[in-house]
Amino acid sequence: MTSAYNMNIRQALSEYPKENLTSKPTPLQFLPHLSEKLQVNVYLKRDDLTDLALGGDKPRKLEYEIAQARAKGADTLVTCGSSQSNHARLTTAAARKLGWGCEVLLSHDQWHAIQGNLLTVYLMGAKVTVVHTDDHWDLEEQALARCEQLKAEGKNPHYIPVSGTTKFSCLGYVSGALEILDQLAEQEVTLDAVYTPFGTGGIFSAMLLTFREKGLDCPFIGISVNRKLDQCLANLQTWWSALCELLNLDGIFPKKPFEIHDQYIGKEYGDPTEACLDAILFLARTEGILLDPVYSGKMMAGFLAHSQEGRFQAGKNVLLLHSGGVPAIFAYHKVIEEHLRKRGVLT
Repeated sequence: MTSAYNMNIRQALSEYPKENLTSKPTPLQFLPHLSEKLQVNVYLKRDDLTDLALGGDKPRKLEYEIAQARAKGADTLVTCGSSQSNHARLTTAAARKLGWGCEVLLSHDQWHAIQGNLLTVYLMGAKVTVVHTDDHWDLEEQALARCEQLKAEGKNPHYIPVSGTTKFSCLGYVSGALEILDQLAEQEVTLDAVYTPFGTGGIFSAMLLTFREKGLDCPFIGISVNRKLDQCLANLQTWWSALCELLNLDGIFPKKPFEIHDQYIGKEYGDPTEACLDAILFLARTEGILLDPVYSGKMMAGFLAHSQEGRFQAGKNVLLLHSGGVPAIFAYHKVIEEHLRKRGVLT
């Protein structure tokens, strides 16, 4: 299966500029103890180990988005998000790495303690505006208004939306998926399934498109962390179409098989569900790897539930994407402590 156009996805990607924000490749690790417990060969793509300000998926995305900002002469990055936004942490770090200004508008939610991601944002000197709102997705209007104020002050701001997902930032996980495919080839691994967190859908869409363009048809499973299925499907179509346009792909190759599951969200985005906390505890005690309570913890909860339901035959190969976000566990420490007591770890 190949594109009907002459240029393949790797060649098309190479035409887009990007900043160098983090070292790559990140490890693709086989998890022997988890695999033995589940009787499934589990591989973890460690994008929590990118080396910009405590790691995570955002540097891959920001490398392409900030290149667009540089081309327009930007000198300040403006973004918004929840109080424990990984994106705010890593956008601030990227701005500092480039010598640019940075402003972030954050929601005043229940996780707003000066801890975790929020602590790092203050440490790195972003100008922080805390807004009392029930939904951090509502901050965009105020962030754009701040951009207009900065322009009036003689600055040249570049706005990056919540979570950093744009059509250009999605290119970061086309690159990331190509990196994974190279590593799988080196390790001689053929996958039977891929799991990723599903937030805005940019990572899922970019990885799915890249795998399909390269002819790989293993199931892709997204575990939603914030949106119901209909919105997830709409986001998938938005980013799939945008990437096909950017990369000169006709898009006729099928998306399927893929699944998106929305039953692991909990009450709302960032809700540390019991299944999520159990998944964090399980992987920490099995492999010594820490997950976050917002993204990768919920993805792991979904994967463990599917595994326990007998979805995978013994010996199947499953890849999980660890998208980072681990600093958030410190802001969630009270909830995690309560869970440890409930499970008898603390007395």
